[in-house]
Amino acid sequence: MPYNLADTVFGREIAEENRARGREEGLVHSMQLILQSRFGDVPGLEDLAQKLVADDHAANVARIMNGASLEDLRQS
Repeated sequence: MPYNLADTVFGREIAEENRARGREEGLVHSMQLILQSRFGDVPGLEDLAQKLVADDHAANVARIMNGASLEDLRQS
């Protein structure tokens, strides 16, 4: 009988961790695109995007859309 890792608790935990990692990477990528669209190619956008996603993705997207400056985003 073949062994199916997906049928184990450990396998399901691995799958969930991978899904969560993928979601976070997607959020960081979208935040980076939003920042790039608003501010152009500025050094450090990937690091800033990671910080903003970790802090509060939705609230920071709203801040950007409402006109927050790059300096304000970096300081928060």
